[in-house]
Amino acid sequence: MTTRTDIANMIFPNVTETIADLQSKYPARSESVVTRVAPSPTGFMHLGNFYSGLIANKFATQDNGIFFIRIEDTDQKRLTEWAVDLILKIFGQYDLKISEGPIGQNGSDIGNYGPYTQSQRKDLYEVFVKHLIQQGLAYPCWMSESEIESTREQQMKLKITPGIYGNYSLWRNKTPEEIASKIQENPNFVIRFRSHWDITKRVVFEDMSRGKVSMIDNYNDIVVIKSDGLPTYHLAHIADDTLMRTTHVIRGEEWLTSVPLHLQLFGAFDLPAPKYCHIAPLLKTEDGNKRKLSKRKDPEANMEYFAQSGFARQGVIEYLLTIIDSSFEDRQKSNPDKNYHDYKINLEKLNTSWALVDPIKLQSVNNNYLSRISTEDLYNQSLEWAQEYRPSLAEIMLRDPEYTKAALGIERHTEKDPKRFTTYQDIETQLMFFFDDQRENLQATKPALPENLTSEIVSKFVAEYTQNINLTMTPEDWFAQLKEIGKKHGFATNNAEFKEGGYIGKTGDLAMFLRIQLCCASRTPDLYSVMKILGKERVITRLNK
Repeated sequence: MTTRTDIANMIFPNVTETIADLQSKYPARSESVVTRVAPSPTGFMHLGNFYSGLIANKFATQDNGIFFIRIEDTDQKRLTEWAVDLILKIFGQYDLKISEGPIGQNGSDIGNYGPYTQSQRKDLYEVFVKHLIQQGLAYPCWMSESEIESTREQQMKLKITPGIYGNYSLWRNKTPEEIASKIQENPNFVIRFRSHWDITKRVVFEDMSRGKVSMIDNYNDIVVIKSDGLPTYHLAHIADDTLMRTTHVIRGEEWLTSVPLHLQLFGAFDLPAPKYCHIAPLLKTEDGNKRKLSKRKDPEANMEYFAQSGFARQGVIEYLLTIIDSSFEDRQKSNPDKNYHDYKINLEKLNTSWALVDPIKLQSVNNNYLSRISTEDLYNQSLEWAQEYRPSLAEIMLRDPEYTKAALGIERHTEKDPKRFTTYQDIETQLMFFFDDQRENLQATKPALPENLTSEIVSKFVAEYTQNINLTMTPEDWFAQLKEIGKKHGFATNNAEFKEGGYIGKTGDLAMFLRIQLCCASRTPDLYSVMKILGKERVITRLNK
């Protein structure tokens, strides 16, 4: 007589260990909080994965816990060769410390709870699924796609809850003898978890951010091992987070409906489940409506977008923290010198309805960050960005670092601080005209002068102005001199004078001429500050051109 154990041994003849054996190899940790991030290496690093990883990282590190990374690569068809390196690079760039994972040299594992890549854990999953088969809680299934579709159509016609369960699973009630015969005939099959298949049953569980949740219990005989021998997420989650001793699973809301199944699986193994926290999906607005952030449609879904666009890493982190906790922005404004690392996440206060990705808010947070850091830090950070994304800009910034810093530092941290750097990209537009060769490149896009500034008027003004230019004056005295010289050439010193009539224009027209002639732009940092950094010789040369 063939038994369930015989079936288990037929499928897994080399598996001799038990779950208890594995637990002794991976003993309980001393840390009270152990979290993880578990991305799939199928392409670029998604903002949603980073967002959940940030929450998990903060929650673990604020309690001196463990935050590890596990690579979920069981979907072999969608693997991308460079994705793991990219994932690790981005976590490193944003200073999210990873305690364990494939983070060593050449992707080697660091930590005592590996392997940290799922495709290398196949023998561990086999121990778990063999146990289920021995207990009568899993069975091989040869249902074809056409049989599954036919079953679904039949259920829909009869208005029966669709799924593979009870008598709708063609292999659920087969005898061990029938299954053994089929294994010998066809070794290609999946393994399904045997559920209670009661479609009326409900389950209640606690979610750390949502509180008590009640929903329909799992009734489906879900696939736990695919035909390629690798597990589905459901079995891998139970095996991995048990053996890695994960205490808190922080993941996207899309997994909330899987909790009943996962609790069933933990119960089938007589194992304790971790605490769950399901975070709200990242949304964006389009035509006044909210929708999920799209991997295909939205460039900001790709974490590389932020670096390429010139957003500071800390700016991005601080922005995401405003999504996680709406009070974070006020906290940061009240404590501008306080590091975001000091901020503690409270999972019970997470927004559970939606998390809106707002590009305007991101720019504002990044602008505030770049505005409060020192000019030295601004230079170093923007240079690092330029070296990767704008090599030509980096070359210019390195010509004369002190000159570049002086140009970047105009009016920063003053009452009149224009906060003109929203991203590192603004460095380019705010810096180019300080360098003579770059200014020449800007001539083609140079704005037109005010119509009242004819060549004759400009020539006469420049002749006198360059003879009297003095860049050691106070800003007030410099402007008074400009008004005095301008009045000699027919320019009113104020609006009241201009309204009296008889003037070519106002002092502001001459200031605009200076701005355009010196910088090839109508909008620049404070004009007198620009002139002082350019220096008298360079100013005279540019005006005479």
